[in-house]
Order: sequence, then structure tokens, then C-alpha cells
Amino acid sequence: MADDELQSLTHDIAAHGQREPATVWTDADDVTWLLDGRHRAQAVERLGSNLRTTRFDGTEEEARALVMSLNVHRRHLSPSQRALAAGALATRQRGGISGLAAGVPIAPTQAEAARSAGVSERLVRDGSVVMASGDEAIIRAVANGEMSVTAAAANVRAERTDRQAAAALFFTHRRSSSSDSWLTPPWVLERAAACMGRIDGDVAAAPEGNVPARWSLTAEDDALAQASWANPDGSPSRLWVNPPYGVGGRGPGDWTRRVVDEWETGSIEAALLLLPARPGAHWQQALAQFPRLEFRGHLTFEPGMGNPARERWDAGTRSEAPFASILVGVGVDASRLHAHFGDVGVVFVAYSPTEAIRPTLPEGASLLVERAPDLD
Repeated sequence: MADDELQSLTHDIAAHGQREPATVWTDADDVTWLLDGRHRAQAVERLGSNLRTTRFDGTEEEARALVMSLNVHRRHLSPSQRALAAGALATRQRGGISGLAAGVPIAPTQAEAARSAGVSERLVRDGSVVMASGDEAIIRAVANGEMSVTAAAANVRAERTDRQAAAALFFTHRRSSSSDSWLTPPWVLERAAACMGRIDGDVAAAPEGNVPARWSLTAEDDALAQASWANPDGSPSRLWVNPPYGVGGRGPGDWTRRVVDEWETGSIEAALLLLPARPGAHWQQALAQFPRLEFRGHLTFEPGMGNPARERWDAGTRSEAPFASILVGVGVDASRLHAHFGDVGVVFVAYSPTEAIRPTLPEGASLLVERAPDLD
């Protein structure tokens, strides 16, 4: 859970109390484990309150099955996220003497964990490598869907390919104070300006001012603290938004929510948001109502001023980002996204069974909808 979500949960518990108890279980060594409700526990700890719990009575195997059911199968997790969860189970050391004496393995094998999570054993091995590394930044990146478990495991292993080494460099930069200084490729900006007709503002501007915008807000201006993102004359703006992706895996949720709020109130006429592709992230699902373009391949971002990668860039070492990117059009029709970016990616629009969504398509284009078979 992102920090802002945890803060909202804390405020809700402070105002209304803890609505749902957390679930705990005690093993054969009399160690109590929290099976469900980690964020509720963090929230009440912030409040200085006692966690309200309910006890699960069952075997170790049943407790593991409950954890997998609550945290994997009932959430829309990617294979990498499920593999990380399975790897966490398979990595946990086996229990104390009492458990081993009874011949009961406390931790499942990687094959058992793979079956329970519905992923391959190879992915679980990668998940175990990531969990065993203890690198919180990489673990959170996989958990938040910003990096595949395979790339993360390769990052941890000693021998890396050039692409995997680029992933290691990416995380090194993210830990630095200048880690968010990555400039949008110029060709993307040219197409973005043509797609929207113009770019009025850049609310997450780099010091280089590489975006062809009429006005900009840098980190010193603190865009999120500004009262409005409308144009200086009060007219609705057309924005380019390539926000900081967040150190520690938090993600750009604050920025995406602000864009939607400004658009709903009429301060923004249109906005294009360049974001990492993280299907399971709460902020990406909140943008599902808007058309998005998924780029083919990975973009190459130029390191900005003060970025430790700048020296490598100037020396000619220019690697692709270790993650896929999407372009979300808030107030931008799907047809315009397709017209200006259709040759470098695929445009997707949300479908609702209760509401016909008929995006405007380019002349001569057709919409292909595959109907899933009816289920009993």
C-alpha cells in the first residue's frame, strides 16, 4: 500500500474505528503470525491503538492456503507479483524442532509454492532469489509491478547481460537524490504536442526545460502544492506530465490523482501522462477510464542534470529503460492517440458491459472485439 493510501486508512480508523479485525495464527512453536491485516496493523500502530484480531485455527498448510487466497488469488496480480509472493513462502526457513520432529515441513517447496500461486517453478525460483537478496527497493519494485521478477532476479545474480545491467544501474540511480531526473525522448514530445495541438504546461519540468511548453513548474515550484494547474490567465490548460516515478517503489499516484481532479473541475482541458506500465498499481487502475497507449519495446530516457548516469550517456552508453511505458490521454480521444502514436504502440480503451463505449476511430479503421465464451 502506498504511503498516501496508508494515511487514508489511518484517518478512517481514527474516525470510525477498525472495521475489520486482522487475522492471526499461532504455530507449533507458540509464535504468532499475522496472516491478514498488515496495513491495519500499521495504521493502529501509528494511532497508538491496539489491533483488533480474530484467531485462525488450523494447520500450517491451511494457514499458508489462507494467505495465498487472501493476498494472491483475490487480487489482480501479475505473474511476477504472484511469483514474488510464492518465492517469499518458499524462502522462509523451516520451523523449529517441534515441527521438524513431527515431519511437517513449515515452508513449501518451490514446486508447491508455484502450484499454489499458479505460476511456473522457474518464476518462483526468481522470486526466491529476489526475496533472499533483502533489497527492499527491488522487492517493492516487483511487488508494485514496475519490474518483472525475472529482471529483478537477474539484477541480484552476479552475471548479468547488458539489459540486466541497465536494470541494476536504474535502481542505483533511484536510490540517489537525483534519481528522478530522466528526460522524455524528444520524438515523444514532438508527437505529444501534435496530438494535443500544443503543450501549455509542464508540471514536472526538468531544469533543462526540454519540453516545448509555454510554462513549466520544476521541483522548486512544488507543483502538487500549487492551487491550480490551469493556464496563468485562468483558461483550461493542455499539459504534458512525466512525473517522478517515486523512490522506493511508491509510484506516481499523487500526480495522477491531481491530473484527474484538475480535469474534472475544468482546470485542465487535456493531458498526456507518460508513466511506467504497472497493471496492478492502484493509480494505473484509477486511470482505466481514459484511453492509453502501450509502447512497443522500452523507451530510452536521457539522464538529466546531476543524474549519475549522465557520464555514461555522454560516453555513448545509452540503454533502454528496464520497464515498459504507457501514455495515458486524459481528455484526449483514443483516435488522436492512435493517429499520432499508433505506429509505436497499441491504444486500449476501457469496456463496460453496462455502458457501450464507442471510441472515435481513425477513418478506415475498425474496432475488433473478442467475446469471451459464456460461463455457467
